[in-house]
Amino acid sequence: MPERRGIAGRVDGETLYQLLSQSLRVDWRDYVVLVADRLDGNPYAVLAAIILSQNTSDRNSIRAYHSLRRLLGGRVTPEAVLAASEEELIEAIRPAGLARQKARTLREAAKRVIEAGGERVLLEKPPEELRAFLLSIPGVGKKTADVFLSFKRHAPVFAVDTHALRIARRWGLVGEKAGYDEASRALLGLFGPEKSEEAHRLLIALGRQYCRARSPRCSECPLRGLCPYPGRGVEIAREK
Repeated sequence: MPERRGIAGRVDGETLYQLLSQSLRVDWRDYVVLVADRLDGNPYAVLAAIILSQNTSDRNSIRAYHSLRRLLGGRVTPEAVLAASEEELIEAIRPAGLARQKARTLREAAKRVIEAGGERVLLEKPPEELRAFLLSIPGVGKKTADVFLSFKRHAPVFAVDTHALRIARRWGLVGEKAGYDEASRALLGLFGPEKSEEAHRLLIALGRQYCRARSPRCSECPLRGLCPYPGRGVEIAREK
């Protein structure tokens, strides 16, 4: 057995998951993916929400998603997105930032989904093929594809956003210079595929509430007795 690195050498993934679940507040209204799934539920709507969340906060992307729904008559579908003009889309999703780029990505994703046979392609393609399909869409990267695969398809992947990458480094699961793929593998190995989607959301909550990029609240963190870095929060933030 290889030596378990960092926090993984102190606690198993199941116990860690339970500690996070018991300690952190997760409200569906604070996550754009959950908002899209609750309000619309169709796979393209979820994909659109993830695209809106790129390089911005959930607060901003949720505002943009509600605005997009109003523009499209109350439901986000690929057909409705293509029926709207690019300028209308840009104005609607402006709160999410990078509005022109994201509008183009939304339209290109809608076009390719329709050409591939409709939204059912997002539910029926084998996960590996679907990941390749999603990554072929300009403006869709690994995180966007993996969030969709994990949330909507329950695929064995671990999506890594800025919170998850920061936490994986601070937990000692990966080195300070590790990138997306290494962190994704380490977190998937720690939590396992069955809990990867919910664990991803818990890491976002942990990053927002305690393990912040600047001024992390190490002394108040529910994992302070297990984390390799308690008390080093300010030092770590400066290193970044």
